[in-house]
Amino acid sequence: MRKIFLTLAAAMVVSLSTNAGGLLTNTNQNAIFLRNPARDAAIGIDGVYSNPAGIAFLPQGLHLSLSWQAAWQKRQITSTAPFYMLNANNPSGTRFFEGTAVAPVIPSIQAAYVINDKWSVSAQFAVGGGGGKCEFDNGLPMFEQLMGGQLASGIAAAVSPGTQGYQYTMNQQLTGKQYFYGIQLGATYKITDKVSVFGGVRGVIANSGYEGAITGFSVNGFDRAQLNAMMSQGYQTAYEGAQFAAGEAQRYAELAATATDPTLQAQYAAAAQSYGDAAQKYAAAATQAGTAALMTSSDLVLDCQQKGFGIQPILGLDVNLGKLNLAAKYEFRAKIELENESNNSPNVDAAFAAYQDGAKVRSDIPALLTLGAQYSFDKNVRLMGGFHYYFDKDAKGSATQVDKNTWEVTLGAEWDVNKWLTVSAGAQRTQYGFGDDMQDTNFNISSTALCLGASFKVSEHVNINAGYMHSFYEDDKLERGNGITDIYTRKNDVVGVSVDLRF
Repeated sequence: MRKIFLTLAAAMVVSLSTNAGGLLTNTNQNAIFLRNPARDAAIGIDGVYSNPAGIAFLPQGLHLSLSWQAAWQKRQITSTAPFYMLNANNPSGTRFFEGTAVAPVIPSIQAAYVINDKWSVSAQFAVGGGGGKCEFDNGLPMFEQLMGGQLASGIAAAVSPGTQGYQYTMNQQLTGKQYFYGIQLGATYKITDKVSVFGGVRGVIANSGYEGAITGFSVNGFDRAQLNAMMSQGYQTAYEGAQFAAGEAQRYAELAATATDPTLQAQYAAAAQSYGDAAQKYAAAATQAGTAALMTSSDLVLDCQQKGFGIQPILGLDVNLGKLNLAAKYEFRAKIELENESNNSPNVDAAFAAYQDGAKVRSDIPALLTLGAQYSFDKNVRLMGGFHYYFDKDAKGSATQVDKNTWEVTLGAEWDVNKWLTVSAGAQRTQYGFGDDMQDTNFNISSTALCLGASFKVSEHVNINAGYMHSFYEDDKLERGNGITDIYTRKNDVVGVSVDLRF
């Protein structure tokens, strides 16, 4: 029963990201990314995020980009477990669980002012992590595997001893939302005609919310209230038995210690051992019944809102060699502590202290290193590539074990068809390093994203970008033992438009 507490505690957090990037980082903070993700060494207004040191090589004056994106994502789990057949409402050995996340408006604003041939300043507002709400209308496998599997089987053995098998019912749903808003300010300095550096800081405003419930729980026809009454009585009986047996074990142990007759001493010692064993069994039964009584004391209702703030220093470097441009950026880890505003059911509060009102939990944004290169074959064709490395293992707060840090590789190409039209395409490979304990509530699947789009030069002062990204996710299969198998995958599509202005 202790496993139920520990695993459900992990299950109470839903982490989601509707865009490309690391565990809590969106790297597409401008719609330009959707037409070409390899922007780490590009010279453009979107470089306020992707290559801030490269801002120094823009023409003097004010540059502004207004960007809109929309994302559609599905998180899908195909789960197989033998006891699913025992669900009276849905007797099927294999279940399909799907979470839908829709983010119709993901805005960003980027601005840069190139003051002179040495100094530039820049600012940005964007959704740097999360960016959507994910709804699991039929819940998650881990809830049913615990409530309908371990908990229900334990209750069935207690309330219907000797009965072969059992039946259970339960209804579940869970919704999570997560928004990490970033406000970034910084300055770029051109050391030489070819080398520039950037220093800046990003303030991260975190806002998350989780709502869910498990209702209609029953075992062998006994509803939740009936089960609670029986488990509460079972706890009391087992507790009293444990107290009595522990007292007798101590009494006989004392008699054995003072007895002078070897025969009596052996008898007393045996009695002490027997009562001691009985005390342990009663205590275990009391713990099991007490856990079941707590879990059935009411419907499990989660209503937890979380808010927090973090600071992320940023350093950048750009080396412009004419046709070849090289760039690097390092974003420091943002330490974020989320504080709960909760209105949970009493059993959720009693079992999961981390989600009580006023409790604080960590949700750090990992440090990030990016490297990029862009080569211009002529005035009309450019090829670029990038590498991203997320220091996930140093960040605190992930509900899932991270064995290896996440890395990404990007490739892209652009072709200026004529003076007013540029077409582009690119790809990004993201490789996560999760261990074997991947959780239903927090899974990111390694993927390859393809991007394409175009840029339209309306005038010398107005440019419009449009792009589309589709991600191809791998299946991740986990064998959890006892005949339980979970297969994870995702679907993701993003479209976007940005308007770039120059004054």
